[in-house]
Amino acid sequence: MNTVERKGMKRRTFLGGATAAGIGAVLINKGWVDAAGFFGPNGVDIEGLQQAGYDVRHTICHQCGAACGLTGLVKTDAPANGDNFVVFGNQNPEHPQRGMCGRGATAPSTWNSPLRLKKPLKRVGERGSGEFEEISWEQALDEVAERLKGVIDEHGVRSICFARHNFQNEIAWLTMGLNAPNLIGQASTCNTAGVVARRWMMGGAFSHHAVIDPDYDNCRFVLLPGRTLNAPIGAQFRLAKAKERGARVAFLNPAHPDTAYGDGEWISCVPGTDDVFMLGVAKVLVDENRYDENFVRRYTNLPYLIKADGQPLSEADFEEEGDENRFKVFNGEEIVDHDLDGLVPELAYTGSVTLKDGSEVEVSTAWNLLLTHLNDYTPQRAARVAGVPVATIVRIARTLHTMDGVVEDTWYNTRNGNDSDAIMALMTVNGLLGNFDKPGGMCFRPGHGVPGTLSRDSDGTIRTRMGRELALPPPGRRIDQEMFPETNGTFEAVVRSVVDGEGPYPIKALFNVDATLFHRDPNTRRIEEMLRKLDLVITTDILHQEICDWSDYVLPTDMFLERRLLRGVGWTFKPTAVLAQAVTAPPPDADVRQIDWVGLELLRRIYPDRALSLGYEERFHAHDVFQDEFLGAIEDRRIEGLAANWNRDPAQVKEELLREGFVTFRDIEYGNVPYKRPFASPSGKLEIYAFHPVRRGYREHGFARHIEPPAFTMPSGRREFYLVNGKSPSGSSAVAGLAFSTQYLADNSVWIHPDDAAHLQISDGEEVELEGLDTGWVAKTRLKVTHRVHPGTLFTYSYVGGNRQRILEQTKGFEGLAKGINPHWFTTGWIDPTTGSAFNNASVRIRRVV
Repeated sequence: MNTVERKGMKRRTFLGGATAAGIGAVLINKGWVDAAGFFGPNGVDIEGLQQAGYDVRHTICHQCGAACGLTGLVKTDAPANGDNFVVFGNQNPEHPQRGMCGRGATAPSTWNSPLRLKKPLKRVGERGSGEFEEISWEQALDEVAERLKGVIDEHGVRSICFARHNFQNEIAWLTMGLNAPNLIGQASTCNTAGVVARRWMMGGAFSHHAVIDPDYDNCRFVLLPGRTLNAPIGAQFRLAKAKERGARVAFLNPAHPDTAYGDGEWISCVPGTDDVFMLGVAKVLVDENRYDENFVRRYTNLPYLIKADGQPLSEADFEEEGDENRFKVFNGEEIVDHDLDGLVPELAYTGSVTLKDGSEVEVSTAWNLLLTHLNDYTPQRAARVAGVPVATIVRIARTLHTMDGVVEDTWYNTRNGNDSDAIMALMTVNGLLGNFDKPGGMCFRPGHGVPGTLSRDSDGTIRTRMGRELALPPPGRRIDQEMFPETNGTFEAVVRSVVDGEGPYPIKALFNVDATLFHRDPNTRRIEEMLRKLDLVITTDILHQEICDWSDYVLPTDMFLERRLLRGVGWTFKPTAVLAQAVTAPPPDADVRQIDWVGLELLRRIYPDRALSLGYEERFHAHDVFQDEFLGAIEDRRIEGLAANWNRDPAQVKEELLREGFVTFRDIEYGNVPYKRPFASPSGKLEIYAFHPVRRGYREHGFARHIEPPAFTMPSGRREFYLVNGKSPSGSSAVAGLAFSTQYLADNSVWIHPDDAAHLQISDGEEVELEGLDTGWVAKTRLKVTHRVHPGTLFTYSYVGGNRQRILEQTKGFEGLAKGINPHWFTTGWIDPTTGSAFNNASVRIRRVV
């Protein structure tokens, strides 16, 4: 922290001078003239603010998973009425995710929105009607607990599914206490395709989308396929600084991303063709000898020997008790084990070997197989399929080589049903370039060291951070993992269980933990059918989402401005912990609760002995006692563990967390993975030829390949189009999508290319009907004629249109949130049978409205 002495007063500079002056102007407009005087070009006078009745509290945004840093200025002697605080982006130059996008800016208006859930609700009409009565927390908890217990007694705890996007740790008190296996994240329409592809190529330790990223601070050229980079804000800021220093950025996308304005290049492509584009780039790299041979030979599995059946050659092929993970390579003289010290294997080798059963088989290096495989992906063919010029593919390949460029591995990438291959293809390009864990390259997030709250041993025993134990048997696998072996979260498994009777057992009750099913999961009609058939539907949320109308009970939860939270920071190479403080109390008429408390109160009513074993006593029913004594004690113990992990003093760590909002424990380190620490893959290498899916029988070979999008019917008629969607920095989240400003700031029209509009004789702003080719869903919307979308393709922002909850009809000024479309009206329930990945794109037919 930088400080300067001035007039005997220490000034904090977590805000730059210009930003501090700007905040001062905002405060003057708000009427806080006394506070504005403490913001100036030299920083912020914290002590003066506090003496004047103000406080600075740091928190994080929860509008998406990036958790960007926010700072609140709070008038401590004023009631919580919306005039008692101001929120702005944390501007500390050392904060890894400082600042906020348009979604974070909606937080103050969301805090006391007319759509804010403020009392527990009980359904009185039909599901979907949105007809409720307000009830007390005691009645809500008693009735929900009684009905959950009834489901458990009749059908078993496996029949309850908990759906979540975030808040896995918070609801874990209930799911673990019940011993319920089915806590399913909404990953299949978000990151599943990428997580599985990274797991196959690098192993589970490097599979998460927040673990690997370009070093934006030092990059020279980065290609972003299907990514707009609206968040995390820190990455966007660092990339902007790199661009000032001459870095170049290109976006491969069917629609022009917002962040491609300025000096970013937009490469317009046909939807679902990222894989063929990247394989065309790989073909140029190998044909023109623009790959890093040393990296390929030492740190990928391309020198490994592959048998004619596609399986890798290993020690198990030669010895009865041989290790199947001791693979074979050719060292220039003989076939040897891959893990010999100092070995630099040959890339190009073909020969025959005699196996332990006496048979003779042909083997060839994966490199030789890759060269043959890439013959199907010439730049000419890739250009035809992707709808881009041949020269563009060649130029991008050469630029990646000459500028030590990287291809970003995406985040919200599940789009067309062939997306795992797209991620494998771009990782293939990165592997050929060998630009890993170097300044400006693809680097890996280190562990942040923040201890968890709950854990489960292999024997099923649950342990808390406070040293409490609850002995339960292992709960078993989730239903989605039973149905889709590689998934990290596929909610469609629940839909199929309820609607189609598929799966190992039936699901009877659904507990939505801030899970917005209608904007997250495909095929709205099937979601509706599932909700009608369930015995019990419960939802916790901040705002009245569409799923609330279909719930039997709605339990209002606190929002991030009211919540205290310790966690690690993603998308940063500097291990960092953040402590989010509560900026303000809930609105005075909002009787809201934390998810942790809700879960433990339900557990106490269902299994009181289990709640007590976890340390939850009846006195914690008082919400303030729960926050101060239960969660407060756990936080202190977690900070102690965090400090111990970094050999720091716990009191100093806590003081810094409270003062700055974050603690960074060391600077970025390069040259670790894979040079000092191997990948977690079977070979310990970057597996450009992925062994795991081949061994499991999922694929005939381990290379990325292009297939037509299998998730929806391909458009073919003159009025048929791809319908793709993407994120908006203004409204594309479940919370910001319902902000008052979203209907004015986030575009909810559907984009169409001028050539297509002219062919259909449709004008800009004209209303049309869209009909799903697969679902038959018909909806009216307005078209925007723009060059910012690929010909033959329609584009709309996700989350910013098509809301159907009844409350929008009853709330003046919010009617615009019902306009536009929800892309999932048109998507099928197709799921990749192996990865469990779903998709967000679809195909539609346009009709003019007469």
